[in-house]
Amino acid sequence: RPALRLTVALRSILMNMQSENATEQFIQLITASQSRLYAYILSLLPDPERANDVLQETNLVLWRKSSEFTPDMKFMGWACRIAHFQVLAALRDLGRDRLRFDDELVGNLAQENVPNEGTADERQLALDHCMSKLFDNHRKLIQHRYSEGGSVKALAEKLNRPVGSVSQALYRIRQALLECVEKKLGLEA
Repeated sequence: RPALRLTVALRSILMNMQSENATEQFIQLITASQSRLYAYILSLLPDPERANDVLQETNLVLWRKSSEFTPDMKFMGWACRIAHFQVLAALRDLGRDRLRFDDELVGNLAQENVPNEGTADERQLALDHCMSKLFDNHRKLIQHRYSEGGSVKALAEKLNRPVGSVSQALYRIRQALLECVEKKLGLEA
């Protein structure tokens, strides 16, 4: 009997550990998807405050339905479907407003605007690759700008260049990086 109790206790501990690990992983998925999920919602509901409210509602529904999510599912696709329904609910609530999108239009936008499923690791690897292809002075400019406490103004002062000139250079570099990353991930339109 003691061996049986020990086996049952170990099984219970193992199940709790697996459950805690799954919960942590799910929380990481939700956390990592917030900016992309917000952008998706905002593309369907172009009011930042309402979009933020819908994001919070979506997060609650995601949490409540977490047991329905399986590791073989694509998280962003699943989360965006839930967000789409939350947007439709918000639009129904706003039905008395004069300006509102037609449900069919929202449905079409929802299908077209699902964020890329590329993992954060894939995007990071693509960005690292693209950063390595930059000219040294461009790479240093980006690194200085996005280092702790970096700002365009401080960078312009350091380089003794006008703020507008530095800002424009950063814009061009970011555009080049975006194109490179999209090409690397195969996201070209």
